[in-house]
Amino acid sequence: MKRSSAYLAGVLGFGGMLLLANGSQAQAPAAAPPAAGQPAPAAGARPTVAVFNMAAVMRDYGKAKYQVAMLNKKRNELSKDMMAWRAEYIKLQQETQNPATVAAVREEKAKRMVDLARQIEDKDKEVSKSLNEDATKIISQLYDDIKTVVDKTAEMNGYTLVFAYPDAVTKEEQDSAMVKELKLKPPAASPFYVAKHVDLTGVIIQTLNAWYPSPAVPADAAGPAPGAPQPAPMGQPQPKQ
Repeated sequence: MKRSSAYLAGVLGFGGMLLLANGSQAQAPAAAPPAAGQPAPAAGARPTVAVFNMAAVMRDYGKAKYQVAMLNKKRNELSKDMMAWRAEYIKLQQETQNPATVAAVREEKAKRMVDLARQIEDKDKEVSKSLNEDATKIISQLYDDIKTVVDKTAEMNGYTLVFAYPDAVTKEEQDSAMVKELKLKPPAASPFYVAKHVDLTGVIIQTLNAWYPSPAVPADAAGPAPGAPQPAPMGQPQPKQ
């Protein structure tokens, strides 16, 4: 989920000073995080308030994509038995509904279906618990990464306030009636207009990826396997299957 206007460049051994000359000059992102306590430059005529699109950051931050992919891969691996049980359950259900199936066999298959339903429910709870625990840790780490970059960017540029806002990232999302509806009843402040020179989304994304690089997402972890339980947003309760 992420994008926009200036980039962190090197200073003092950390390689990380963001310069916004005239409010719009972009610099390359830092190669490593700067130390705490660097003085903020004089604000001058620069804006003191900035924003960044959290949805865009979460979409384009490599570590976030990698961690979500790893959760999907783990879900697929943990759900293999459950998928097999569901396939067996459906087959038994079809057989019990077949008029040609004798009563005794139908009763036996019905008992097996009850056992399978319990196994599926127990396994689903086990998988959800494991994934939710992992997601909680991931969310905490991603928050810390983003907070570090935003705090340092604000400090280095004399911003007194930086807003995070969720907004459409792709053209399809911009045209989505659901996204438009959500923006008309947001849970928090949501800007309808953002000037390019105060939007830090691009620098946040590029700096996160420079300071906290992650491995490439493996091809077998790009998404849940067909028939596997669909993941809920990280940190949220998993849906019932």
